[in-house]
Amino acid sequence: MVVNRSVSALLDDRVLSGVAARTRTTATLERFNEQGERCGWCAHPIRLIGSVTSVDSATGEVVRTYSTNDESDGLLLKACGTRRATRCPSCAATYASDARMLVRSGLSGGKGVPDTVSTHPMVFATFTAPSFGAVHGTRSKNAPCRPGVKGQRCAHGKSLSCWHRHHDGDALLGQPLCGECYDYERAVLWNATCPELWRRTTIYVRRELARQLDLSVTQLDREVRLSFVKVAEFQRRGVVHLHAVIRLDNRDDEGMVPAIGVDTAMLTAAIHAATSKVSAPLPLGFSDEPLGLARWGQQLDVRVIASSEPDETHADGSRADTSSGSNSSRAIANYIAKYSTKSTDDAGALDHRLTSLDDLDDCRVTGHLRRLVETAWNLGARSHLARLRAWAHSLGFGGHWLTKSRRYSVTFSFLRRQRQAWQVRRTNPTTTGTTINLGLWKWVGTGWLTAGDEWLAALGHRTRARSRIEARETFDHEKSQNAVWTWAGDDDSSLGVSPGVGVRWS
Repeated sequence: MVVNRSVSALLDDRVLSGVAARTRTTATLERFNEQGERCGWCAHPIRLIGSVTSVDSATGEVVRTYSTNDESDGLLLKACGTRRATRCPSCAATYASDARMLVRSGLSGGKGVPDTVSTHPMVFATFTAPSFGAVHGTRSKNAPCRPGVKGQRCAHGKSLSCWHRHHDGDALLGQPLCGECYDYERAVLWNATCPELWRRTTIYVRRELARQLDLSVTQLDREVRLSFVKVAEFQRRGVVHLHAVIRLDNRDDEGMVPAIGVDTAMLTAAIHAATSKVSAPLPLGFSDEPLGLARWGQQLDVRVIASSEPDETHADGSRADTSSGSNSSRAIANYIAKYSTKSTDDAGALDHRLTSLDDLDDCRVTGHLRRLVETAWNLGARSHLARLRAWAHSLGFGGHWLTKSRRYSVTFSFLRRQRQAWQVRRTNPTTTGTTINLGLWKWVGTGWLTAGDEWLAALGHRTRARSRIEARETFDHEKSQNAVWTWAGDDDSSLGVSPGVGVRWS
């Protein structure tokens, strides 16, 4: 194997020896590539040993057998399946793709969800947390961070103003002006109470809709179903806010518009009214005294979702209205999918549970995040808040990052089963619906065997990601250039269209 000097300079001896061993023969390298492609070039694959036998249940015939004894390393690699991009970019990309499909099928149909859902009253809402103390942030129109009275200071002697114009990437963003004034206890407890506050919000929205229609909540529930999907995102200051798609369906058939005459304006008004009224009690903290109620912050953004895509072209050649492009189903699905793979902090230092506060010494986090983690851990010493120790790395938030109501759309399990079935059909076309797989597997480790394998896997992931981007860009370019076109030819019956008929891309 010949290695370029510029490349070898970037690799240590362990990596070079591992790469050389893996590329010694063509057969070994090809099998390694097959295993890598199958697990998606996962950063920390699960190593398994075992065997599986595929049997046709109708005839009892053995269709296929597989054993890891036939592999060059005697192992089968399986993707770790994490959602966090800081831990495994490959598996996180798969999770984001599933999240995108889950959200978008509830916006515009697909995967078994009827297309008519796109005509339902539907909004995209962002719910924020209240203030727990002044923090550094960006302002619109390049305004100063916190202009105030010159020389004004807090009780701890810290300035209450900041005339800097912060930009993305500034280390001060999200940091409190005074750490002693910041209410870390209430911030952590608000994070812990957020899932309950959201549950109550869905109840209050239904109550407000019933009030607008002059109905009881029971009567409304007989006619209308509130469906939603939401994702939690950590702000730089260390508290969560929620992005949610909220949709109104017919109670008996989610594919039908509610028959009682609710519209988007009524849904928007109900969300605003519910947000201003809803609350949930905060748990008792260090002092065993009531800390009041958890409420949403004053910043509430509710946007109507466009019923047509910004790049959609109608059959007559006219373009869809692009004025609401940022509120299209594609943009919203991409937006939610992006946040579904984020960690508590941008660097991913807090992407795993802590066993003690000593673990923080190995985490490169800001002093503000450290204070939040320590507060959550210390609150977890109280019996009624013991769960906060398991959630200390998420700053007290213990809810799922992406949740949906039962009838909003498909599930992650459904999408995984579809992908697995497609992979089986691709690798073994003879497999039928009557085939039963009988297998016995044992875990023997996690991660790539050598540093060379890990380097090759990182290279394979980059190549795979680049190919996806290029394929997407090519598809978007071709779609924009050929949105409406005419078949050229005398007989197109084999293609399922009539000669000379405009065809829309989908």
